[in-house]
Amino acid sequence: MNKPLIGLSLMVLSSLAIANQPPQVDDRAQVRQQMLEKIRAIESHSHHSRIRILQEAERCVQAAKTPQDYRACEQMEQQSREQLREELRPRRQALRDEVRQLRQPAAQTIKP
Repeated sequence: MNKPLIGLSLMVLSSLAIANQPPQVDDRAQVRQQMLEKIRAIESHSHHSRIRILQEAERCVQAAKTPQDYRACEQMEQQSREQLREELRPRRQALRDEVRQLRQPAAQTIKP
């Protein structure tokens, strides 16, 4: 699991813990479960995509006949990883925004 995702998970869990008037236990558990499912979906997609990228890169490297072929394989792998990052960025940002939304009511209720 990568560091941003761990931080995001901790933010989700801590946002639920700091609420002045916490939701019912069932509601809080449901919110946690929903956030966990969203995190799992993003990470599962990321893992499968990275595996696919590595497998394609391995096939390319094994088929390379010249140093130029090999360099082209490395460039293709790098571009694929960057494309995956760009693809996942909005999904991860949306999840972070959702966590912030969950935290906002808690922050507003704490103020005098």
